[in-house]
Amino acid sequence: AAALTGDATWSRLDETAQAEIRARNGLAPPPTPAAATDADLLRALDTRPLAAWRSEVDAVGTRTGRALQEAAARLQEKDEPGGSRTTTVDVRRGTLADEAAVRDWLREQEEKLLAAVRDGPVIVR
Repeated sequence: AAALTGDATWSRLDETAQAEIRARNGLAPPPTPAAATDADLLRALDTRPLAAWRSEVDAVGTRTGRALQEAAARLQEKDEPGGSRTTTVDVRRGTLADEAAVRDWLREQEEKLLAAVRDGPVIVR
């Protein structure tokens, strides 16, 4: 939720549009399971095991990216029909072992992002 609420594109949408996009991308908050007693907790875990919760948590990043792309597309249609298109740029993931590696990674990503933003808004993924 923080990744969406902190995004400038997302904040331009009204609450109804945000709710529609969240629902369509599986980002609506799940119902809180009853856990007042041990029996309630066992029933909740039988309904949705811990591994399923883990999968849901792991999917949030991908779903958030899709929601931001949809938000950008919706605003583009509204604000700039036929205008510049939002581009999604994937940053390289990996392990950075030292300061030199960090600086190289930053330089690489900066070049990629600056090239992309020349053509319009960029969503970083």
